[in-house]
Amino acid sequence: MRFDANEKEEFERTAVVHTESLFRVACRLLGDRSAAEDAVQETLLSGWRSFDQFQRYTNCKAWLFKIMLRIIGKGRRRQSVPTFTLEEGQDLDNVVPVCTTKSSYTKSEILTAIDSLPQEQRSVVLLAAVEGFTCKEISAILEVPMGTVMSRLSRGRAEVRKWLVPCAVTRPMNSEPAG
Repeated sequence: MRFDANEKEEFERTAVVHTESLFRVACRLLGDRSAAEDAVQETLLSGWRSFDQFQRYTNCKAWLFKIMLRIIGKGRRRQSVPTFTLEEGQDLDNVVPVCTTKSSYTKSEILTAIDSLPQEQRSVVLLAAVEGFTCKEISAILEVPMGTVMSRLSRGRAEVRKWLVPCAVTRPMNSEPAG
């Protein structure tokens, strides 16, 4: 495959300008800066290789996100899913949440709440809330029905709201404060 200087310039003007957005979402999805850099690099390489197939004057950002999410999806299927198990005799029945009121949240708190979502919801929430894609665009990027996108977005937003309710898990009810 051979590209001339004009094609290189067009790729840089239409695709490379989205690197920061790609990286931001890859970091949130992968939770690892190095893995995110690899995913973005692989996305741009794949985009460059298939740039002749890109339909000019369409949404290049959405096209790149579609490529990146496929790359990330392939990588996730190769990884094993970690599980959490309680040790014998350990339970969470005696943990009490303590709630307070809070009117605003830091960017870090919001991103941590988004990070707590299942991957399918996290992808939709990031694409909608952080990157500003419409449900129709997200549907095309993820190749799922728009109703599925709207459902995932609704459930994801609800989970983020629940997570942000300022409840902190404290010591078990029957334990005494350290003195």
